Amino acid sequence: MEYPRNIELSTHAFERVQERFPDYGKNKKMATDYIRSILKNSEYIGVVPDQDGKDSHMYVFNHSIAVHISYEMEAITTIYRIEVDTVKRNKQIGFRSKVEELYKKEFRKIHRTESSKRKQMKYSKAKNEAEIAALRYKQLVTRSENVREACAKRIVELQNEILIKENEIKDMQVLKRSVAYAIATASY
Repeated sequence: MEYPRNIELSTHAFERVQERFPDYGKNKKMATDYIRSILKNSEYIGVVPDQDGKDSHMYVFNHSIAVHISYEMEAITTIYRIEVDTVKRNKQIGFRSKVEELYKKEFRKIHRTESSKRKQMKYSKAKNEAEIAALRYKQLVTRSENVREACAKRIVELQNEILIKENEIKDMQVLKRSVAYAIATASY
């Protein structure tokens, strides 16, 4: 995937360039030019969620430097070195290309599954939140203590259902991130 030519550098990314690549981080223009030159020769990995769950496009340069671009392709969000075991990587395995294809196929499969779960979660969460609101209203207007307790119990069940689905998505994101880093570093 081609990166946009007029992409800007976020404040966070500029700070990371200054911290991790001090020779190229003297000013923002120099840092932007450095990252653009890296992006020209980088391999696109895919859409990878960060630690906070925000999606970004991940590029990797020479299996050692990762560059993340915002999902909307507006700004470079961060850059960092990827720790690579060079001894492990330099061992030539005859079927490495097949293993790499398996990793890439698994990455695409995880991405589709995660997207599907996110979409399902959006509708399920809206439905559950609407039901929770109705139950809270019912709790306020009823005089029966048993109805209040039943409503409270159902609210807890619905909130737990939302939480379980959110945790499933977070687990998928962690798996997706680990597969993306394995592809980026060629450590398979």
